[in-house]
Amino acid sequence: MEILTIIKGFVIGGSMLIPGVSGGTMAMILKLYKRLITSISSFMKHKKESILFLLQFCIGAGAAWLILSGPMVALNGAFPKQMACFVVGAIVGGIPVIYRETKVTRFSIWSVVFLAIGLVLVFGLAALPKNGFDNAGAGLGGIMIQFLAGLLGALALILPGISFSSMLYMMGVYDYIWGAVGNRDVIALLPFALGMIIGILFLTKFLDLAMTRFPHATYMIILGFVIGSIWDILKEMPGAPVGAEIPACILLMVLGFLIIYILSRTEDRYEKNNSK
Repeated sequence: MEILTIIKGFVIGGSMLIPGVSGGTMAMILKLYKRLITSISSFMKHKKESILFLLQFCIGAGAAWLILSGPMVALNGAFPKQMACFVVGAIVGGIPVIYRETKVTRFSIWSVVFLAIGLVLVFGLAALPKNGFDNAGAGLGGIMIQFLAGLLGALALILPGISFSSMLYMMGVYDYIWGAVGNRDVIALLPFALGMIIGILFLTKFLDLAMTRFPHATYMIILGFVIGSIWDILKEMPGAPVGAEIPACILLMVLGFLIIYILSRTEDRYEKNNSK
């Protein structure tokens, strides 16, 4: 059993409880993203390894949801600005990790283009009209809306920089989906779940291929997603910090940066030592 995978799953699961935060971004920062994508896309080829890894990850993420859902909601409700600044600092601290994955030897115009594509996609999704998928539970049309919402939800779940909860809210199905989850209404969630499963299977295969064959372009676009997500988190803040909130927000932003930066550097040294 890989205890580190469970711990990383716990951190990623906990981060997803914060509005505007992408679990994919945290998985990328913690160097678990590629393995998650590969385990899903190549599941049939490596069943035993994939099941063991995904089970350990889900144990960590599930534990975070069970243990932290109450405290995280309370903290975010009481200190939304401070929490947002901490997460932004953590994301900035993880940017060098993602940049190294691009395998850039020389920053070219294509690097800028790919980065811009990621930014445009994130801002484009954020600019879509809210509640565009109303009537999610009404008849055949509602079933189709749920299925399409599941496909787009998979996009938010898989791609770094895009918040799953924010995507559901944008589509106008947030209350319906989480209401059905809370009521344990499995039947009502089937169209949404089917859309998500199909979307995840398709996207993971596509991303696995892209990260293997075109690492520079793929990771630069992902870096654009991650940088763009900072704006998504900041706009969730109820106004700018004022008074005593300002030094607290600055301190927490620096703390978030240092925790992720030190963690990534420590893991780099660990990987180098193991490769000798």
